Amino acid sequence: MRFLLMLLSVLFCGGVSAQDKVNNDLLMGYLQDQQYESVIRYMEETVKPQHPNGLVILANAFYQNTQMGEAARTYRKILEIMPDHVTAHQQLGNIAVQQQQYSAALPHFLQLTVLRPDNAACWKQLARACTNVVGMQDSASAYMQKAYAIQPNDPGVVGFLAEELMGKDEVELADSLLRQYYLNDSANININSLLVKSAYKLDRYDDAVRYGRQIMQQRAMAPLAYIYLAVTYYNLKAYDSCVSVHNFMMEFMKESPETLKFYAALSYGQLKQYDKSNALLLECISMAKSKSLDSYYAALAGNYEHMKNYRAAIAHYDTAYFLFKEPMRQYGIARIYDQHIQDPQKARKHYQLYLKGAKPETKNETEIHTYVKERVKTLH
Repeated sequence: MRFLLMLLSVLFCGGVSAQDKVNNDLLMGYLQDQQYESVIRYMEETVKPQHPNGLVILANAFYQNTQMGEAARTYRKILEIMPDHVTAHQQLGNIAVQQQQYSAALPHFLQLTVLRPDNAACWKQLARACTNVVGMQDSASAYMQKAYAIQPNDPGVVGFLAEELMGKDEVELADSLLRQYYLNDSANININSLLVKSAYKLDRYDDAVRYGRQIMQQRAMAPLAYIYLAVTYYNLKAYDSCVSVHNFMMEFMKESPETLKFYAALSYGQLKQYDKSNALLLECISMAKSKSLDSYYAALAGNYEHMKNYRAAIAHYDTAYFLFKEPMRQYGIARIYDQHIQDPQKARKHYQLYLKGAKPETKNETEIHTYVKERVKTLH
């Protein structure tokens, strides 16, 4: 729909008629019916546009018809005529991102921030592309800070910066940022989930409960928030409430992570309901034996790593580690920071977490353990 409105606006402005002698009524009918092949045929065979406004109709029709190669070539032709054409830069950046060619997207997204320096969305998309390019993580944070300065009430920007801060153990700053957003919008699930996490890490258990209960009332799909809420209840010795979080997840999502089951089992034990506690502990043992879910998260992380989406890969390794405490997931995170992102401090931190819990058994595990011990010595 956004493309249709944009293309129709080109026609209404009259730019194409003045330059390329198109039949506005015919084109408008094609576009309204989303007959992109007809648009392409008409523009190529009849109009043969040379003006950027005509070329952009052809390029966008190619794009909507999933002919990305032809679309990219036409957008580049537009830039040869008009180097600062906003739509051409935007679409070439979008195509590169869709193809996981993040480095190719950067010059186009960067140029958009020059052309539209007060547009938060331009800085935001540039930052997100940078997170997937080796050595550009600091730039990603800086660009997202620019987006925040322009539009501080964007939940995507706030969530990004808060996660970055928590990753640097600057939890107090992250919590302050999240709470500032919460004053204007108290219903955003992602922000509220991060608030549960930050409040828990800061031992602000009453706040963690408040945010977590709100998410439950919204019946949102937020398993990590529910885990932090359950652990918070357990630390408060509110054992009935801890169990209620587990029961809610079982009712709502038909499944509950091992960590949450474990704390529910401990809570049943504190309540002297030992049969229920034992039943959940046996489920935990079964899950721990199979490690299936851990493997699923690790496989997802591996896929994202191959796609060069390193932020997503780290997030999935981190989730797997949080749920199952498998040291190899810390090794996976460290390896990405070391080999791909080239952040030696974070690499060292996660290598050390791996070494703290690792108990190598196989030959491959022993070789990894030996390598990490030596590699840590060289990271500063």
